[in-house]
Amino acid sequence: MAGSRTLNILIVHGIGWGQEGTKYAQPLQRNISAAFERALGRLRLRDIQRGDASPQRALRFAAVHWGPVTQASQDALLALLGFRAFPLLHRLNLAYQARRQMVGLLGDVIGYEGGPHNRVYQAIHRCVDEHAAALGAASAAERSGDGFAPLTVIGHSLGSVIASDYIWDHTKGAAEPYHLAEHRLALKNLILMGSPMALYALRNNPAADRQTLATSLDSPVQVDPDGGFWLNLYDPQDPIAFPLHPLESYARAGVIDCTIKAGNWLTTWNPASHVGYWRSGDVAEIIGRKLALDWAALNSPAYAEERCARDVAALRKELARRR
Repeated sequence: MAGSRTLNILIVHGIGWGQEGTKYAQPLQRNISAAFERALGRLRLRDIQRGDASPQRALRFAAVHWGPVTQASQDALLALLGFRAFPLLHRLNLAYQARRQMVGLLGDVIGYEGGPHNRVYQAIHRCVDEHAAALGAASAAERSGDGFAPLTVIGHSLGSVIASDYIWDHTKGAAEPYHLAEHRLALKNLILMGSPMALYALRNNPAADRQTLATSLDSPVQVDPDGGFWLNLYDPQDPIAFPLHPLESYARAGVIDCTIKAGNWLTTWNPASHVGYWRSGDVAEIIGRKLALDWAALNSPAYAEERCARDVAALRKELARRR
């Protein structure tokens, strides 16, 4: 069909990807595209031309690379503290390598924290905003009757916190709480991978009990109520990832906690699973299936009218059982 609409997907990496460029997202993008194509084929959309449904036309990816914002200052700090004088020896020094890793991990978190008045926070959000703006511009000719194009945001680890903060900052005051009005994008799905977001219940909660912690966090971010998903994908072996449903505000917001397997046979059973989401077939299958339903609803009038609501409800129920 002529003039088919494309889904926008914004990906935000977490800690430790300062020198990787956008390559970090490529395995996930490939796996999502393959899963999307399989899922769309199973829907058997009779009013869709095959070429319009190819992942190359149906999915528009943008991978944010904010790592350099914190990487430069971390390298400068190591030099200032005297740990960069002999780089060749440092490559052979396990203590130095452990220190460098710790600076990279904790440095990202410490650098980012502090809210909108923190210049590191602002610089990282400018990186995210640049890609959101590009997606908004690319979809200008494809917007729906309300003038907004669909957006799925995927955030890993600290990137899930950055993504949530960015969405909150850009939906405040919007006519609909899921509209990023500046870029004419509507948040259809928010997908967290290996997210530590539950730990923020510890803020401002000295000597808190279970009930205080359960009610401590607000949940300002909202997805499109018409079939939108907020997924929290986590591997139970990942020590950085936690469920969100026990926090009452997230349960009310409809967050779906979904356990998955991240990594391969070497990593899925241990803490190294935290970096396995990017290549996880389980993760890609879930995301690809949801995107297939979203695309079909946008581009197949027959599917949108006859089957979409049923299929979305069935997928939501299936994923909720994996809590």
